[in-house]
Amino acid sequence: MRLLLDEMISPRIARELREAGRDVQAIKKDRPDLSGCADREIVQRMSDERRAIVTNDIDEFRAIHDRTLAAGEEHSGMVFTFDVPMPRRRDTIPLWVGTLADLLDELTEENTLRNRIHYLP
Repeated sequence: MRLLLDEMISPRIARELREAGRDVQAIKKDRPDLSGCADREIVQRMSDERRAIVTNDIDEFRAIHDRTLAAGEEHSGMVFTFDVPMPRRRDTIPLWVGTLADLLDELTEENTLRNRIHYLP
């Protein structure tokens, strides 16, 4: 499975996961072509790339998930995070890297999250 980290998530997490052999990109550092794009467009583009989106913007992406499926369209998956168990701070980067590595170990098939939402942790 391949991941894209939304803009609010540190690109250092993606870099550390890539160094461990994972296919993870961050909008902030790796994908300037997605910076400032509407969330719906990001979902569509990631569907084409077969890349699940990791985001803390749950309300917006849950609505996109619902509208996408209602329209008979597909997406490559959404992974939702929460600030209490996974705060977005520099000192929690190891927690993020470990949690996402565990997720990638657990969900090994490329389309495991197709049209699905997964909550972390």
